[in-house]
Amino acid sequence: MDAMKNNTRAMLAAGGAYSIFGLSYLFSKMALGAAEPSLLLAVRFAVTFLALNLMLLCRAGRLRLKGKPVGMAVLMGVLQPVLYFLLENYGLKYAASSFAGVVSSISPALAIALGALILRERPTLKQWICAGLSMLGVMLISLMNAAGGSTTAAGCLCLLGAYTVGALHPILARKLSKEFTAFEMTYIMFAVGFACFTALAAVQYGAALPGALREAFASRDFTVGVLYLGLLSSVAAYLLINYSLKYLPVAASTIFGGLATVVSVLAGVFIGGETFTLPQALAAALKAANLTREDIDVVVTTGYGRET
Repeated sequence: MDAMKNNTRAMLAAGGAYSIFGLSYLFSKMALGAAEPSLLLAVRFAVTFLALNLMLLCRAGRLRLKGKPVGMAVLMGVLQPVLYFLLENYGLKYAASSFAGVVSSISPALAIALGALILRERPTLKQWICAGLSMLGVMLISLMNAAGGSTTAAGCLCLLGAYTVGALHPILARKLSKEFTAFEMTYIMFAVGFACFTALAAVQYGAALPGALREAFASRDFTVGVLYLGLLSSVAAYLLINYSLKYLPVAASTIFGGLATVVSVLAGVFIGGETFTLPQALAAALKAANLTREDIDVVVTTGYGRET
């Protein structure tokens, strides 16, 4: 019974995290209209790191790192968020947010494959088929955007690189969840991100940094975007996803990746005013097909997601 409760909570956490991730593309595009990626990343992770330290002060989170493999957690932070967000933000600067949302389906597909190879977690045939359908969706949307010219080659390559790196995060988080709490993993990840992105912005802007910050915060879109990205898409979403990976195998957790795709495409169309083509609709449907009642029932009732 306890295992079933843990699995149910983990699924709700994963679903909530991927829904938040789905809107992050739109808010990133909003903020990038007023600032360069390096400045956005520095401010975003400053907000995130401040929020995590406030949680420590309020005793909403604890750090007990003695005797734990902190070096591996730091490596995870270098991959995700540092490399991931650098590639994603530069990709979003030269690509539509709806395109980015559909391309993100490559990451769950890679994560399933890496989980099978590294963690020895055997996905079902149905999960492999769904991963293949996600990849097909990526190819369809890439072909359409290449013809329409709405996404540059640089933007496409950066996004593909970002989601390849992103596929490694659930693998490392799943392994480290046996040593660290969700808060500890999230804190280390964003401490690394804060240090790296603050240093990058300081080097790029130099003495002009204070003026660049004032100009960025003069934009309502930047302020709203960075608060969403720093508090919800970073703190809340990664606490949820790191918690879910303690109980759910990588293949089971990525079932919910379809929510991010659907949310991002719909947000880009109905809020961002982007076009919605037939290939985009088909690609999003292929990805969303991963989230089926049968899959959820398997995770809840069989204990497939129990901690190992």
